[in-house]
Amino acid sequence: ASRAGTRRRYHDDGISDEEIDGRRMFDLEEKVNSQRFSSDRVLRMEGRDFTYEFIQRGGLTEPIIFERPDGLDPPFTRRMIDVMDVSTQKGTEMSMAQWTRYSETPPSQREKLYNVISLEFSHTKLENLVKRPATVDLIDWVDNMWPRHLKERQRDSTNSINDMQYPKVQKYCLMSVEGCYTDFHIDFGGTSVWYHILRGSKVFWLIPPTPQNLELYENWVLSGKQGDVFLGDRASDCQRIELKQGCTFIIPSGLTLTLARALSLYLSLYLYAEGCHTYM
Repeated sequence: ASRAGTRRRYHDDGISDEEIDGRRMFDLEEKVNSQRFSSDRVLRMEGRDFTYEFIQRGGLTEPIIFERPDGLDPPFTRRMIDVMDVSTQKGTEMSMAQWTRYSETPPSQREKLYNVISLEFSHTKLENLVKRPATVDLIDWVDNMWPRHLKERQRDSTNSINDMQYPKVQKYCLMSVEGCYTDFHIDFGGTSVWYHILRGSKVFWLIPPTPQNLELYENWVLSGKQGDVFLGDRASDCQRIELKQGCTFIIPSGLTLTLARALSLYLSLYLYAEGCHTYM
């Protein structure tokens, strides 16, 4: 779901109404290269070891990276849409055709940076081409607890609340161009997340959900000065990790994360609710 507070309509010759001039007061490139975010909380695993029994024994408490999809089973397979203006972190809309033209524009000719973060594609033809790790299927609350007849009643492929029969947050396609950045946030509703990097690369900063860090995050959000302060500089135990093409990444609920795109990329993201380690 988009974190945008207002929505605008994109036009090829610019934004139709007044823009907010959003500027970061910190150097993102410096944060990418800094040695400060060297905490080591992310587990590295082989796909065959990520099983239902693994979740039962210890829950899902730490982020996990799989550098190859082997063993996750099944393997990964190769509309108006919401986009986010990276400079303001505000939302606007494009058609798919407009996004395609924009993403194929040489970087030196792009006047703004846009980021697709809310393209949920369940109930489209793409849905059957993308499968989740088998263990995610076993622990997802939407599949295991939501009334099945309501999910089967869903016909609309958009995320219109009026037409939604179930929490339609299971399959997202995220697309970004080089230089994009999404500010620190906690994914909604206590959901855990898994990512697979189809093309390009992605840099994460992860902050563990300790009481002190959650209070710091709340105060940072309420301050309205997110562009002035890089939250990772103030939080304890912040870790930076870069995901490359072919990597799969699992993030437990409750972690505060921010992400930057070091290279042009296309990736898929999927949200799921699970009861092993849920923060609300």
